Amino acid sequence: MARRKLLLSLIFILVSVVLLTLYWAYHHKILSGDFDKLTIHGMKGETIQVLKDRNEIAKIISDINESPRNFKFDNGLTYDYLPHGIMTFENKTKKVQIGVILTNGNTVTKYWEIDTEFPFGNTSE
Repeated sequence: MARRKLLLSLIFILVSVVLLTLYWAYHHKILSGDFDKLTIHGMKGETIQVLKDRNEIAKIISDINESPRNFKFDNGLTYDYLPHGIMTFENKTKKVQIGVILTNGNTVTKYWEIDTEFPFGNTSE
């Protein structure tokens, strides 16, 4: 009887740890900080857009952190067939780069594709 209680307690603890880890993974902040410049570059290094409005940059960071995300481990070849770009967030002490798929506006990190739907690659606007 004591073994059964110990086994059930161990299973409960393991399941709890896994669920808490998954919850944390899907809700942690991808990007944080106060940035004063955002530059979006295309595949060939061309500058698509430069933003210097701190409120607009903060809104983009908020969208990245709060939008739904899908786990996709990027082994370097996952998005090769799509036109992609780089978002470079900068301030005086820090520079952070995050990938963006230009056709659908989703943000890409090593482990996540985030459904942000940014219009940076759209030429119709």
